Amino acid sequence: MIKKFKMLAVAAAAAGAFAAPSASAQSVEFHGYMRTQVGSTSEGGGLQCFQGASPIQAKYRLGNECDSYGEAMVVAPFGKADGAWAKYNLMLALQEKNANDFEGTDGDNFNIASRQNFFQAGGFFGESQMFSDAKIWVGKRYYNRHDIHINDYYYWSNSGPGAGIEDIAFGSSVKFALAYHSRNTGSGTGNGHARNDVTSKRVSARLYDIPVNPNGKLEGELLYHFGSTAAENGSEGKGSQLFLEHTQSNILGSGFNKFALIIGTGLGADWSYVPTYVGGTEAAENDNSWRIHDQFYFDLAGTNITGLATVSYGKVNKEDGTDQTWASAGIRPQYNFNDNFSIAAEAGYDQGKTSGGATAKLAKFTIAPQLALSKGFWSRPVFRGFVTYAKWNEANGTVANGVFGTKTNGMSYGVQVESWW
Repeated sequence: MIKKFKMLAVAAAAAGAFAAPSASAQSVEFHGYMRTQVGSTSEGGGLQCFQGASPIQAKYRLGNECDSYGEAMVVAPFGKADGAWAKYNLMLALQEKNANDFEGTDGDNFNIASRQNFFQAGGFFGESQMFSDAKIWVGKRYYNRHDIHINDYYYWSNSGPGAGIEDIAFGSSVKFALAYHSRNTGSGTGNGHARNDVTSKRVSARLYDIPVNPNGKLEGELLYHFGSTAAENGSEGKGSQLFLEHTQSNILGSGFNKFALIIGTGLGADWSYVPTYVGGTEAAENDNSWRIHDQFYFDLAGTNITGLATVSYGKVNKEDGTDQTWASAGIRPQYNFNDNFSIAAEAGYDQGKTSGGATAKLAKFTIAPQLALSKGFWSRPVFRGFVTYAKWNEANGTVANGVFGTKTNGMSYGVQVESWW
């Protein structure tokens, strides 16, 4: 094993030597995210999580996460600080089942997946005010992602393989971006597709950092979705989406509020993971949807109290009559006893209904003592213990993999570590 590590070190040094003429003076960056936990339930067995049935889209995450997940990202710079430059970005996701001390890719106990793999570059357009900070990019990347942290719900994420240009300046503050994305599907490998395969494509235009009121900014992105196939009379759908978000900063000190509206038609009419995972066929041609999301982060000066509260409501109207409605509300306050010890509590409620069916309801509450390196809601890494209680109705069907049998309530407990850097 030691010999293998020595060989890797020599290989890395050699690679660095070959790359030196192209690399910039900037250092290589390493970023990432990681969470892992262990625990059990009031019924015994392993750790379980509570989430409502479809169309409920998310779960309140404190003391309610069961997957061990990590993301490791390396950013390698090229070029010169006073000229054209480029950065290579590679992010791999790491996921394990925590079944054994040794878990490999054989047997699907340990998965490695590509999340980002793209180049970004700038410094090509001179010193004009409009294009001096403009950047081009090509590859697979996280693009314009917006989430509600306490339930890990990405209500907008135009991510995936594509290309674009961003940070074009309109005046002193407003910026503009254009992007094209293509999601490869079907029986082919990579870009090699069968004649009848339908590829999902989208084009987007984005305006951001638009000042609309004191300490308030607006962002908007308009997408056009369309399917594309080489087959004659192929099933090619189309649709659109509009994303609008207002961010208000400096509320009660360093707090903020974000209010988002998402409207979709055709291929753009659905819940989460649209537009990232939208299809390209005509199946949803006449559907439409709308959602609103609000989240408020508070940091009350002089009280050691921080936290985040959120509400969501949305509806998907389907041509086949199976309309869906989802409503959600939750809050996670945190109190710091000192720089390193805090206690967090989280309460969340979700309900969802599909036309003709019963309304699924689920409520959960978590209490979690925490240790961190510094004070505050966003301080990471954080080590926490947790106890979670959940209650649901029969319309949810099987909850927590059936561990609680015919009961409509249950409890889990455990310890977790979470960090980003």
